[in-house]
Amino acid sequence: MATIKDSVGLFEDEIIVREYYAIDKQYVPILSSGVEGRIAVTNRRVIGRSEVRVTGGKRVEFNAVPLETVQGTCLTSGRSIAWRLLIAGVVLAIFGIRVLDDWKWAGAIAIIAGIIAIVFAFRREVKIGVRAASIVREGFISRAEPQGYLLLSQSGLAAFRVHGPDVEAVMRALDAVILTVQQRGLEVVKALKCPSPDCSYMTMIDEQPPKHCPECGKSWRTK
Repeated sequence: MATIKDSVGLFEDEIIVREYYAIDKQYVPILSSGVEGRIAVTNRRVIGRSEVRVTGGKRVEFNAVPLETVQGTCLTSGRSIAWRLLIAGVVLAIFGIRVLDDWKWAGAIAIIAGIIAIVFAFRREVKIGVRAASIVREGFISRAEPQGYLLLSQSGLAAFRVHGPDVEAVMRALDAVILTVQQRGLEVVKALKCPSPDCSYMTMIDEQPPKHCPECGKSWRTK
């Protein structure tokens, strides 16, 4: 999947401060769609973009929220259990075992269906969203009220990969990155750029800058 920098049209003065590869869902024909999702913080927006690969083609999903409206983040990463599906699977499996001697085919089908339900009940999931100010109108009165906006969301079987390589960095630092860019604005962008005026390389906001620029070789300490 292309980076957000290469696949999303940015405003003339918009610069990506941090980009995360948050979702990397494994593609398994019939069982699991393949998904690659990235989230980026710019000096103007928080952007989520994902490419979903399914049998027969793919689709692109895009979400963005103005940076100045963001008031917090809503993050979920880990495992979950669909309890109703799990209980149904256990019941089916037990039923199949009990009737297996009298109705072999019915018992076998119930056992297989129960096992499948149990496997599908254990999930991995990633949800990345923000709380942003939104105008709510009640009659002639308007007021600002925070609402949740989901930027990236994906779940899948626990047996398959869902999390991208940067998901831990998202959980650890996304909120701080957004707040820092809101408070410091273009000062952050200037601090991240290579000291050489002819070089376009930028380091990540939540990482230590290198001793030397990997593109032009200029020492970062001279900045």
